[in-house]
Amino acid sequence: MKEDLVKKLFDQDWNYANRESIVKKLKTLSYDIIIIGGGITGAGVAREAALRGMKVALIDMQDFAAGTSSKSSKLAHGGIRYLAQGDNDLVKEATTERNWLLAHLSHLIQPIPFLFGSWKGGWKKTVIKSAITIYDFLSDTDQIFQNFKKGKWYNAEKLVEYEPEIRKQDLVGGGIYYDNNVDDARLTMETIKEAVIRDADALNYCKAISFIKKDGKITGLKCKDLEENDEFIINGKLVINATGIWTDEIVEVYPDEVPNPVIRPTKGVHVTYRRAFVGNNMATIIKSITDGRAFFVLPRGNFTIIGTTDTDYKGDLAHPFCNKEDVDYLITSVKYYFPSAKLDYENIISTWAGIRPLVMQKGKSESDISRKHLIFFSDDNLLTITGGKLTTFRKMAEDLFKELEGKNFFQDIEREDGFSKQEYVIGYEKEEWLDEVKKSNIVLDESVINLLHQQYGRGALEILKIIKTDRSLKERIIEENDFIKAEILYILRNELTPHLIDIFCRRTEMSLFIHHERQEAAAEIVAGLMASEYSWNQKKRDNEIKIYLDYVKKTVSFIK
Repeated sequence: MKEDLVKKLFDQDWNYANRESIVKKLKTLSYDIIIIGGGITGAGVAREAALRGMKVALIDMQDFAAGTSSKSSKLAHGGIRYLAQGDNDLVKEATTERNWLLAHLSHLIQPIPFLFGSWKGGWKKTVIKSAITIYDFLSDTDQIFQNFKKGKWYNAEKLVEYEPEIRKQDLVGGGIYYDNNVDDARLTMETIKEAVIRDADALNYCKAISFIKKDGKITGLKCKDLEENDEFIINGKLVINATGIWTDEIVEVYPDEVPNPVIRPTKGVHVTYRRAFVGNNMATIIKSITDGRAFFVLPRGNFTIIGTTDTDYKGDLAHPFCNKEDVDYLITSVKYYFPSAKLDYENIISTWAGIRPLVMQKGKSESDISRKHLIFFSDDNLLTITGGKLTTFRKMAEDLFKELEGKNFFQDIEREDGFSKQEYVIGYEKEEWLDEVKKSNIVLDESVINLLHQQYGRGALEILKIIKTDRSLKERIIEENDFIKAEILYILRNELTPHLIDIFCRRTEMSLFIHHERQEAAAEIVAGLMASEYSWNQKKRDNEIKIYLDYVKKTVSFIK
């Protein structure tokens, strides 16, 4: 069974060249469920449904993961700060799901140590020790982080040995515990592909326009293919609204027990530097010296991600950007805790901003709103799932199917809890990968070898096959980064990827880790590969480059 799915993963036609046939199926087939929203929530529901043998359609008006699911802090974590809100159940749920992800996607989920420091006048030693003790207890840390010690308190002298550039003045000590890095957009893509290899049909750049109803109940969806400017209808038994920050634009009738509107959008901003400019070894929880809110300094390879802010947002949901005030808010506090950090604007690699779909709670500040999810039926049979965390997407999908049982929509679906706790087909152990690289006689830098495995898992083997056909494809796109040409071709041939910006912002992390001044050179090379693969003419190629570079300029518009 697994061998068949592996073959299907790399021998199927879910790519741009075959987009027309995907649209044709959406027009002609009848589905058990139609999901609006191709972020991590919709992806999780699609996977859960497909695993249960259901016929699934999934659409998104943008690219998959183009909203919140590509603009997070890139963490699969339990959320230690939720302990302060007394939300132990959420922490337990999130750490359980984090552990499952690490067990089944060990290439993509990367454990890292977190420093929770105490300075005079800040978080107290007793608070931190209690937090990491409770966090480890709720997290079953011994079961998952077998190569690491449990969270532990260290005095100031010992802490400075681990983190030499940390602020030494007034340092009392700190706790060190463990959580995980993840590429959120890649996680979303692989989750969608898990549904696609089980015969789900997924289409990006397809917008839901209106519902088709019979006797007041939704029986389908009128859509518009934004690539071809073509309207059509998708028929199905149940429509699921998994649109995150756009939830309120989809829901027409709210049940009495649900807030109206249900979503409180908040903006979160991140800034990326070379790690050498920050000086951190570990991830660090920072307490803002401006307003006392917590945010992270996060290592990711040779880079450091700083974020996030948490402010109410009323702008364009589809296109949030970082501004000067956002950046200054973050780097002011990081400079305080890392006094030697070189956080000038000219050292910024990139920025990005995302909007969180927080569920409305009266009397709560932006940063205090719970990350719990909400599932509800409207009177017209629209099933909505919203809120939650990136890390808990699988559990959210499972809870949705429990809700479905009460409505008795489907008589013959698998109902066992934990049904979706099976491994991802893309999962692939590092040792096996290294053996294959050695046998291939293809010489790659160690950092490239590690990146290919980390981002693509079993897909790295396909990238190796591509290189065997043309050794020049192992060349880096930009010399100072580890992204190579062959991975672009792998994406184009195995993933539905219409546009250049999709490659940079969702399929890879090139928009994050290639310096903004080098983005044009990178875009020229990648657009050349896409033009060859997709038979683009010069006008189309130039337009794709322009659209992406316009985006890049907006992310660093505050830099003069």
